[in-house]
Amino acid sequence: MYDEQLRRLNRWIGTVLRGAASALELLADLVSGTEDVELHTVVTFRAIVDAVVPETPELDPELGPAHVPGGLAIGLEDFVVTYVDDGFQFGLPYLGPRGNIPLADPIAQILDIAALTLLDQGDATGELDDDRPVSLLAPGEASPRAVRTAAGPFSKLSRRDRLRAIGLLDELELELSQFEGELFEFDGGLVGQLVVGFTEMIYYSEWQGYDEFTQPPSERVHPNDPAAVQSWRQTGYPGFSDGYAALRGYLGDDDGPLGAGDVWTTIDDDQESPVRIVREPGSFRENDYETSDYEEPFPE
Repeated sequence: MYDEQLRRLNRWIGTVLRGAASALELLADLVSGTEDVELHTVVTFRAIVDAVVPETPELDPELGPAHVPGGLAIGLEDFVVTYVDDGFQFGLPYLGPRGNIPLADPIAQILDIAALTLLDQGDATGELDDDRPVSLLAPGEASPRAVRTAAGPFSKLSRRDRLRAIGLLDELELELSQFEGELFEFDGGLVGQLVVGFTEMIYYSEWQGYDEFTQPPSERVHPNDPAAVQSWRQTGYPGFSDGYAALRGYLGDDDGPLGAGDVWTTIDDDQESPVRIVREPGSFRENDYETSDYEEPFPE
C-alpha cells in the first residue's frame, strides 16, 4: 500500500516537473519567436496516432499487406501537430501575435494528467511501460534514454488504455471569471475530439497526396491518384471529382411572383401545366399573401 502511494506520488511529481519545464520552453519560444516541438510532444502525438490509426498486421492474411500500415507509417503525427498548432491557438489578446499560444504542447501535458487519473482510478488494464514510447520512434531518431526521460505517462500506456484516458477528458470542465467581463472556459472533451476526431479525419482525407500542404490552396498540387494516398489505397477510394453548382434555377409560374428572368429549362413541357425553371429568384409582391383571416388553431 505504501509502495503504491509512493509510486503514485512520484508519477505526479514527474508529470508536474515535466509540465513546468514544458511551460518554460513554450515561454522561451514565444519570446524568441521560434516554434520548436518538444520531444515529449512528438512522442505523445505518436502515441495518439498509434492508438487511433494503429498498424494492423492481423489484416494481412485476409486483405493483403497494403492494409497493414497505420498512421505512423506516413508521418501523420507531424501533420497533426502542425494542424493543431496552426489551427487551434489559445489567444492572449493583449500580447499581439505572440499571445497566440500553440496548443500541441499543452495538449500533450493534459493527456499525461488524464493518464495519471486513469491509473489512480484503477481503470488501467496494465502498468506503464517505459519501452512503449521508445518503440514509437525509428532507430537512431533519438536515444532510448532521452525518449524515456522525455516521455510522459500517456505514451507509456497500452493503446487501449490511451483511448480510455482520452475518454476521461469528457468529464473535465472548468470555468474561471477572475475579472469582470473576462471568462475562461475549458471543456476537456474538446481535447478528445481534437486528437481522435481530427486524426481520423486527416488520415482519410486527401492530405497525404499534397506536395506541400502548408501552401495556400491555389498553390498546392495534388495528383488525385489513389496510389498517392495510403488511406485511399486501403479503402478503395477512387479520388475526388470536380464539383458543379447544384442550384440551376428557380421555379416560376404565370401567376406567382417568384421566379423571373430568362427560362433555363422547362420540365413536363408536354403537360397542361409545364414547370419553368428560371434564372432569377423573383420577389414577393405587396399583399401577395393575405393572412388577415388566419386563425390560430391553438390560442393561448
